[in-house]
Amino acid sequence: MKKSLALTIGAIAALTATGATAGELEDVNARLVQLERQNAAIRKENAALRENQRLLDENNRLKSLGARASSEPGRTSSQSRQAEFASTSAPSPRSRNPLQAYAALPIKALPPEAPGQFRAWIEGGAIWSGGDPVFNTYSSNNNVTGVFDLTPKVGWETAIGFDHRFAGSPWHINGQFRYGEGGKTDGTRTIGFLLPGGVTGTQTFGAAYKETHWLADLAVGHDIAGHGPDALQLKAGLRIAEFTARSSDSNVQAGTAGGLSITQSNFDDTRASFLGAGPLIGLEGSARFARQWSFDYSGDVALLLGRQQSQITTRSLFIGGPPLTVFDQVATGNDRQFAGVLSADIQVGVSYWLTQNLKLGASYRLDTFINVFNETGRSNSGFTPDRYTHGPRVTLTGQFDAM
Repeated sequence: MKKSLALTIGAIAALTATGATAGELEDVNARLVQLERQNAAIRKENAALRENQRLLDENNRLKSLGARASSEPGRTSSQSRQAEFASTSAPSPRSRNPLQAYAALPIKALPPEAPGQFRAWIEGGAIWSGGDPVFNTYSSNNNVTGVFDLTPKVGWETAIGFDHRFAGSPWHINGQFRYGEGGKTDGTRTIGFLLPGGVTGTQTFGAAYKETHWLADLAVGHDIAGHGPDALQLKAGLRIAEFTARSSDSNVQAGTAGGLSITQSNFDDTRASFLGAGPLIGLEGSARFARQWSFDYSGDVALLLGRQQSQITTRSLFIGGPPLTVFDQVATGNDRQFAGVLSADIQVGVSYWLTQNLKLGASYRLDTFINVFNETGRSNSGFTPDRYTHGPRVTLTGQFDAM
């Protein structure tokens, strides 16, 4: 730069000495102004580079002082922090601003707030019903007895549910609805008889039984271990449930004697049910393994307070003749009582994540209802107090970020 300036000055002197024109002088002046601007920019850039180098050296020096202070024997962590503070606060002769040393220290950024998450699922599968045995006994006019085993056959259950975790919070709100039916069971038997007086005929017995149930849960949950979709959640809320059993039995006697025909039929239809609501507490969670696989588990216990009810309709029909004679009589009965029922369930299974937001799972579930029916009334004879259902399930779950 100095060499260029000297050449330029020499050129000016030569031009002046030789009587240069005004245009040539103006060109030289323009070149001088351009050179001064370039020189100012270079000086500014050099100053910035020197300041950056100084801050880097200062940062390295502070780190070295902190490392030596923490490694000195007999020196407490409090003393190390004081020494570090003193060294940081000490003014540097080259420092223009005492805060520049702090600005050079690395600062750890806070993690962004976790977004909320909404999860919805749909489930279905087969169920078997159990508990105390379900049966119906019969006895004919000629003392032939028997029992119909009315344990429900394979049935089905379906369910839907949701879970919403609030953004930046371990709190959830979730719910589910389930409905299931046990397979209907029935039986018939016909027995011939011969009574004194020449009366002959047949006696036919029949019985049928079916169970249905539904429940709805609404709960508030809180993560107590883990985070995200793999968190262990403790929840508490409300459960409403109904369990219903419908049964029917028939006894039809048809006979002839001395040219007369007689048919005597008795039919009983019974509906035993429990409908109640109460507090719910439960756990649910998921543990990821082998990348796209997860182990899923849940369990709930609820104390339901409500009404046990049994309704029975009895019909007696007599047809005889000749002459034709008909008697038809219908009677109804209704038994009710307040009761508490324990409702509990557990479900375990594995799931495979098809995508980041969709997984397909297979599990096994058990539901129990303890003391679900009232056996104090006459119309409840033959029904059982404890019922449970169990069976495999297939669940499809989708999840996405929410507010």
